[in-house]
Amino acid sequence: MIETTIKDYLDTALVGIPIRLEIPKNMPEKFVVLHIIDRGRDNFIESVTMEFDSYADSKYEAAILDESLREAIDTMNETSDISCKFSGGDDSNDTTYKKYRYRCYYNLYY
Repeated sequence: MIETTIKDYLDTALVGIPIRLEIPKNMPEKFVVLHIIDRGRDNFIESVTMEFDSYADSKYEAAILDESLREAIDTMNETSDISCKFSGGDDSNDTTYKKYRYRCYYNLYY
């Protein structure tokens, strides 16, 4: 399951930052949520588009977390069998949870 592989990788790359597959009930000050928004397969090569949401109590902290997250994902190309390509992102506050949020999207091939 690619979600757990990515989560495990980010747990070691972003020490001290909770990486979740869903919004936690008791939200920490800052955390990252990841989920798949598209899947595919071509010539037995699996692919997914993943959204990574960086949450924090301030816009500045959310931006820093997003930058650290993107740096960690970009190094995955060098250390695993997963190839990744940045495909965009934005800053979009989450009004439901009243948290600042930056989102980034990656296409992953494995």
